[in-house]
Amino acid sequence: MIEQRLEGARSTLASPVGRTRTIGSVARAWGFTDPSHFTRRFKEAYGVTPQEWPRAL
Repeated sequence: MIEQRLEGARSTLASPVGRTRTIGSVARAWGFTDPSHFTRRFKEAYGVTPQEWPRAL
């Protein structure tokens, strides 16, 4: 379940619309209530923070 939410958030962050949203709003949209928890889990899964992800593409 967490993997699906992280994948959805990763896709959102890579999209043109997602790039204009805050990390907190993307996290909440995918069911994460704590942005710092979301950031930790995202980095564990993908090796970069959500902030770094769009630049890593």
